Amino acid sequence: MIKGKIWKWFSFKDMLIIDDDIFVSYTEEQKEDCWNTSILRGEINFQSITFKNFFSPSYCIHSSNNLDNEFNAHQSGGRIVKSDGESIFFTIGDYRSRYLAQDEKSVNGKIIEINLNDQSFKIVTLGHRNPQGLYYDKKRKSLIETEHGPFGGDEINIIEKDRIDRGEKLNYGWPVVSAGEHYGGKTEKNQLKYQKYPLYKSHQKYGFIEPIKSFVPSIGISEIVKIGDNKYLVGSMNHQSLYIVMIDDKKDFQILDKIFLGERVRDIVLNKKKVYLFLENSASIGVMSFQ
Repeated sequence: MIKGKIWKWFSFKDMLIIDDDIFVSYTEEQKEDCWNTSILRGEINFQSITFKNFFSPSYCIHSSNNLDNEFNAHQSGGRIVKSDGESIFFTIGDYRSRYLAQDEKSVNGKIIEINLNDQSFKIVTLGHRNPQGLYYDKKRKSLIETEHGPFGGDEINIIEKDRIDRGEKLNYGWPVVSAGEHYGGKTEKNQLKYQKYPLYKSHQKYGFIEPIKSFVPSIGISEIVKIGDNKYLVGSMNHQSLYIVMIDDKKDFQILDKIFLGERVRDIVLNKKKVYLFLENSASIGVMSFQ
């Protein structure tokens, strides 16, 4: 039961259906005022569904008793996508405990791969802030991930499946590097924060993987789906728009079009050439057709 002021940290993050099972991710209060991102699993039944725990991190992040004295459970990730095997990919944000994104013993600030049969998991990538979108492109054999930057610096990253399979350490740099800045910028108040988390502007220079696109200022990036050969649809909350983008085989990025909707686009689902949009302002579902 959600009590008192902590209700604001609870939310459902994503849903995935695989055969007869439904998976739901959410921010879980594992202990009193101590949170992380978990997954429930239930068998589809049109009368009622009994959900059981499928995955929960072995620790939680307290809202006030934490290393940096900062906390935001909306910065929690939670995307779930199916791999081309017996596993799912799952994103978990850093809850504003930035240091966890580079801690290889932590699942926060990571993309992990979870076995559907025994719930074992491995860390696939690290160095993420708050992943908002995740798409497994079977043709490209890559995950395409979108994430919220801090003040500026939303990213689109490509994660190659063969590098995952080889067990490579794939590090996308947060909170050491980012095209954005800490909230408030480089002020005296933020001096210690920049000493700990410098947000250098070159990923490659400091040994990290460069995003294929950084948005400065941020667009409030959300989900990404594929709508054609090398063409993708990207949602934006800040700009209340959809972006049609091209990512070619050389990973060159181009914005082809911007469709203004006047609504914060929280989620996108593609099914049989129809795009279903969750529009946040009006809490409604929109439908578009793509040929």
